[in-house]
Amino acid sequence: MSRELLGLLGFVILCIAMAPFYKEVNVSQIQNVQAIEYKTFKETIETHDKKTIVFMSDSFLPVTFAGSELSAYETLKYLRSRGHTVTIFVNTWKVPEYDGFKIYKYDVYDPECKRHILNSDVVFYQMGNDPNHLDIVKQREKSVYIFIHMVNSFPWLIQQPVSFPIVVIYNSHMTQDSLLTHYDNMRMIPYVETSKFKPLRSRTVNSDIVCLINCNNNKGGEIFKQLAYSMPDVQFLGVKGGYSDQIIDSHPPSNLRYIENQKDILVVFQQIGILLMPSKNETWGRTAVEAMASGVPVIHSESPGLVECIGGAGILCMRDDEDAWIQAIHKLIRDRKYRERIRQHGFKRIEEIEIEQRRGRQELAMKIEDL
Repeated sequence: MSRELLGLLGFVILCIAMAPFYKEVNVSQIQNVQAIEYKTFKETIETHDKKTIVFMSDSFLPVTFAGSELSAYETLKYLRSRGHTVTIFVNTWKVPEYDGFKIYKYDVYDPECKRHILNSDVVFYQMGNDPNHLDIVKQREKSVYIFIHMVNSFPWLIQQPVSFPIVVIYNSHMTQDSLLTHYDNMRMIPYVETSKFKPLRSRTVNSDIVCLINCNNNKGGEIFKQLAYSMPDVQFLGVKGGYSDQIIDSHPPSNLRYIENQKDILVVFQQIGILLMPSKNETWGRTAVEAMASGVPVIHSESPGLVECIGGAGILCMRDDEDAWIQAIHKLIRDRKYRERIRQHGFKRIEEIEIEQRRGRQELAMKIEDL
């Protein structure tokens, strides 16, 4: 064998012998890089462009535990975690603080109130339709973010020229399509901390209690009561809402009971197995999201906001078709395989909603941090 061939053979043998060492070093290096990148991501949640934010609302937690207030709270908590300073002004003032947020009474004649609103980097506006509430805001030169949760909110404001800069934040495609604006706008669906509901999934599958949360007329309080009378073999639980007149049976049948409004909604989802949402008008469905995350099937009306939110993962019944609601409830109780399919559809829908929640909050943060 020639000297050249012997040399080549020796080189090949050496490479084969050293290969495991190179593989070990390279894998270790890759793992270290991944660990460093993950650590850096976790430690840079705070923005370098911190803002002062004023949030204006008719009410706030803990005075009112309702959808728009809960959505605002979750948004403000997220922005605070990024390093922004948040101050809250409300029309209905009862407490000076909630979860570290300072809360003040909105008073157009209060110099401190006026100073905060005019000098802050950002104003979030979630008050009612009274134009007088804008007396301070309309003097601003910086942006005012108008939060839209209802299709009849501020058409006189977001659909005509105004003297101050505004950005419109819609809570769904439904509101965005129904209440058009020529101003800068975006969509941010209400945030729900779905992780705290997921541990209930093994528990809710064993419950057949049918529930309505908020028993007012729009939510279907009368329909719910009638269903309880029509289905004496099924247990019903009505949860009183935090606003509007509640339709409560003063002498309910034995299969129907009511409980007070719950600040911790987990108390409700620990008990129930089916959620009814026979709403007349909804622009989204926070309660539906909580239910699907908990493994509770949702039977809902044709209200466009609910249809968008649930996305085919529940059971749709026409609001006025009592027989359809009865059949849907019986089907879920008697056919466990069918019920499990609905639950699995809900889990998949929650994954989609979680992605959209993150997108919306990140887009809002980018908007206010890029002023």
